[in-house]
Amino acid sequence: MTACSIVIILILLGTIVVHCQNETEQSRSHRLWGKIKHTLAFDSRQLNSEEMLLFPDVAFQSVNDNHRWTVMIHGWKYRTNRGKYWLGSHATSWLERLARNLLNPSEIMYLNGSINHDRIRPFFVTDRMNEDIQITIGNQTQTIRTDHNGEFYDQIEMINDAIQTLKREQHDDFLYYEARGNNRVNATGVIQLIEPAEGISVISDIDDTIKVSEVLDKVRLLANTFISPFKAVPGMPELFQQWKSKNINCTFHYLSAMPDQLYTLTQEFIDENQFPSGSFHMRHFGWAAASLFNFLHSQSTSAHKISYLHFFLSNTNRTFVLIGDSGEKDPEIYGIITREYPERIRAIFIRAIKGESFNDQRFLDAFQGISKEKWLIFNDPKQVPIDLSRAPRTSTK
Repeated sequence: MTACSIVIILILLGTIVVHCQNETEQSRSHRLWGKIKHTLAFDSRQLNSEEMLLFPDVAFQSVNDNHRWTVMIHGWKYRTNRGKYWLGSHATSWLERLARNLLNPSEIMYLNGSINHDRIRPFFVTDRMNEDIQITIGNQTQTIRTDHNGEFYDQIEMINDAIQTLKREQHDDFLYYEARGNNRVNATGVIQLIEPAEGISVISDIDDTIKVSEVLDKVRLLANTFISPFKAVPGMPELFQQWKSKNINCTFHYLSAMPDQLYTLTQEFIDENQFPSGSFHMRHFGWAAASLFNFLHSQSTSAHKISYLHFFLSNTNRTFVLIGDSGEKDPEIYGIITREYPERIRAIFIRAIKGESFNDQRFLDAFQGISKEKWLIFNDPKQVPIDLSRAPRTSTK
């Protein structure tokens, strides 16, 4: 592994800086830092550009007025700036201190591989704050301003006739719109229509539910995120494909605590493994977070997911299926939501990543007051029913 890779991993891992206690350690750190400075001094002219990323979102028809739709817009404007010190030879002093505290030898051996710079690059860009973004969808235009993270969120109100016209013109259940920023930076966004007709919406976690991430292990999480090829959980692509084909008007929405800086690679993973297309609802990673690991396991993860679940349930009349895993707080989050909307949640499926059984006390607590016919703990996707029109049968391991 290169010295650059080790430093980047240390940063994302959020390693606590420990001052060297003896001369041997000090000499070792100085030699290491010398190698790092040499490694980081590369030509980064290709990074000097402005870019815009648009996240697939949703549009829904008003539950009170079927003549009106609300279109959700979410994007990110940033600059891949060659002037960022981490890419040059003039690295900041705190980065030098991080270099003094290496991972232990067994962890370094596990991470023995080349870090994927396409994956790491989005974390080291300059957010373009307070810039105007012009959104054009059909004949409507609206201007949105980026926030301090370079992100922009807004909703555009449209009449039903305009939505139906766009559907006919674009021949798709997804609508497309254009975003234009400063310096002629343009991008095309995708909006998934949530039709008011009877149907089922599947809201799925990503990491350790459909993609192998091993979020409970710091080192493996980083390896699976920044080094190893993304891998699908065996059997999950086939399950989702069958859900899509066998259930009428079934839509998919990927709700994840992972950084939206990884959206592009995650979308490629979805496409390559033939998971159904859908909207994405991730979180923006900022360096105020202590580490990627802490970012994923923070209280804000639960708040993020609960907020979006409330959003879907309060703005549609559809029935929902929730699928997640036992690695984080999915059982507890889904239990909270199901107790609030007992008639709207058709089923809950939890992948047991540690081999837990249906009768594990954690699940009994998380789903207290919820019919046992409504939730299922599974180890193999073949245990999960294809027909989503009725509640699943409970199953032991």
